[in-house]
Amino acid sequence: TTKDILGNVVSSFQNDKWTFLSFHRFAACPFCTLRTHELMMNYQKFQEMNIEIISLWPSSKSNMLKFIGNETSPFPLVSDVDKEIYQKYKVSKSSFLGMLTTMMHPRIVVAALKGLYKNTKVDADPTLLPADFLIDPNGKIEIAYYGKHFGDHVPIKPLFSLVSKMK
Repeated sequence: TTKDILGNVVSSFQNDKWTFLSFHRFAACPFCTLRTHELMMNYQKFQEMNIEIISLWPSSKSNMLKFIGNETSPFPLVSDVDKEIYQKYKVSKSSFLGMLTTMMHPRIVVAALKGLYKNTKVDADPTLLPADFLIDPNGKIEIAYYGKHFGDHVPIKPLFSLVSKMK
């Protein structure tokens, strides 16, 4: 349990809902922005599937408000500057190779660069890899997905299929 950047209480365990935790690299990361937009575009389907999204960032609240907060997110955005939550889920892998591997995915790179912020400020480990977790209503982690490159997240459609099968 923690608070989001707006001061609302957020919990990764909710008795009657699934929870999807999406760990990102830093607030101005173009790959993370791309993923956040993807989550926003699919938010209605997440709600229909009874899945709450929590988006976690190792960035400061001020940077999050500057780079992410100008868009209205339908789900909580959590600043975890000290990476306490990151450590609990063992999201700590940094990889220079992950940066190089990202370049092997030109569609992701081009899409991310379209959303690149001017005056980007990297306020976290620039080689940190993303991760995603799906937690069932009983608190059991059903998916622990650790990205292999900067834009690597669990695909959304297979995630929905898995949840449908488990219900």
